[in-house]
Amino acid sequence: MTFYKFAVGVVLAVAMVTVLVLSALVFSSRDFQFGVAQISPSTNGLISFSRLADAETQIAALESGSSEPRGQLLEVEQQIAAIDAAAQAAEADANEARAEIVGGIAGVEERASVATAGSSAADMSAQALSQRINSLAALPSLSATDQQNVAALRAQVSQLAQTEETLDQSGADRASLQARQRALSGQVAESNSRIFALQQSVVPDYEHYGRVRSEAQSLAAMSPLGVSAYLAQGHPALLSTILVLLMGALGALLYLFPAYLNRAVPVTMAEIVVRLIFGMCAALAFYVLANAAIAGFSIASSVQQATTSATLNPFTVSLVGIVAGVLSEDIAKWIQDRGRGIFQQGGVAASAPPPVVQEPAPGGGLVNNEAL
Repeated sequence: MTFYKFAVGVVLAVAMVTVLVLSALVFSSRDFQFGVAQISPSTNGLISFSRLADAETQIAALESGSSEPRGQLLEVEQQIAAIDAAAQAAEADANEARAEIVGGIAGVEERASVATAGSSAADMSAQALSQRINSLAALPSLSATDQQNVAALRAQVSQLAQTEETLDQSGADRASLQARQRALSGQVAESNSRIFALQQSVVPDYEHYGRVRSEAQSLAAMSPLGVSAYLAQGHPALLSTILVLLMGALGALLYLFPAYLNRAVPVTMAEIVVRLIFGMCAALAFYVLANAAIAGFSIASSVQQATTSATLNPFTVSLVGIVAGVLSEDIAKWIQDRGRGIFQQGGVAASAPPPVVQEPAPGGGLVNNEAL
């Protein structure tokens, strides 16, 4: 191996590493924009990392300032829930006790042949039941057994009255807690509205703020020197174009490396430079033509097509660039033939040049040079 060939290999290796690093950085930024656009279409894939950091600082301050009302609100809600549970249990016990007392009173009245007014029978409060029991206790014709039953009923009514007092007190306590809950809810709601406003300043669809924030923090954490995070704030159209150019250069290098290893004619420095530039040019031209063709088909078929670069899948963009870089000669010839067919009368067939017998080109690369 000559020194010149060794130097060419070093240049190829440096070029490949440089293109790979730049492609990885641009691709990660563009893929981040594509993901953000899928999560929150209103952002068009663009968010400001500095604004996100400022919003996070202010949101943390608001949450810290409202932590006490939030804790008190949670405690009040738990107390209300406990009161409701206790009140339901007490109400069930009271209803059961009323049914038992009413049944006992009805039995005593039946045995004593006492007629009860309809309004008295309908009133099942502890006070009304106590009055009925007192009326029965005043009857001189009660048997000893009924007198014992009346005494037992009087004790049950006393317990029922205590239960009703407890329920009334629970209702008063609940009303007081609800008033406090409304006051605390107002403070928390004011803090939440300010937090939502800050989130909306970063992500218009603020309900997706948490997911977008996680994506941005992950990108910033893995970004070397913050390069990917910086690039992610650029316009998607510019990043897509840069990505196509880099992938075109990568495709050209994928052609040059096998040629350097296998081709009889050595690869020169000038060929590396020309091939890289030509690969990027072919990738950009093919990218523009592909988007123009898609737009034309969508117009012809009356189908609404995405017109923003944020909706372009970076994997598709990269594929276009790599293929164009590897097959740059074929693509350039294809574009030339299509251009003749459009701008010259008679189409491609009339404008096609006569076949020329060529000498076999030296082999090498990922494509068949004889087809070029």
